[in-house]
Amino acid sequence: SSGINAEYGIEIVEYNKIPSMISYDRWWLFTWFVMVPVTIASGINAWIVENEHLSHGPPPYIPYDHLEQRAKDYPWRDGKRSLFHHEYYNPVPGQGYSWQKKEDDDE
Repeated sequence: SSGINAEYGIEIVEYNKIPSMISYDRWWLFTWFVMVPVTIASGINAWIVENEHLSHGPPPYIPYDHLEQRAKDYPWRDGKRSLFHHEYYNPVPGQGYSWQKKEDDDE
């Protein structure tokens, strides 16, 4: 039991002395004690910043010509709203915000 396998003449190395296992242990510690807390902190920061951003409304609509150029209409809905159009935050080109138009109609 001197650490040598008599049949093959190969030295059997203990687990904690194998370089790949040392590397594995370091990456495991790095993952759980560095990356997981950093990911959680980043998520909390994003949530705080996004709540601050959503606390005020969108900027006023100004119909800039260079922002409303379309070669052709989109093939869905009325052709003016993008696929990921948000009624509150994205203005409709040439019309402004949909919710402002509805408020004006209600008055």
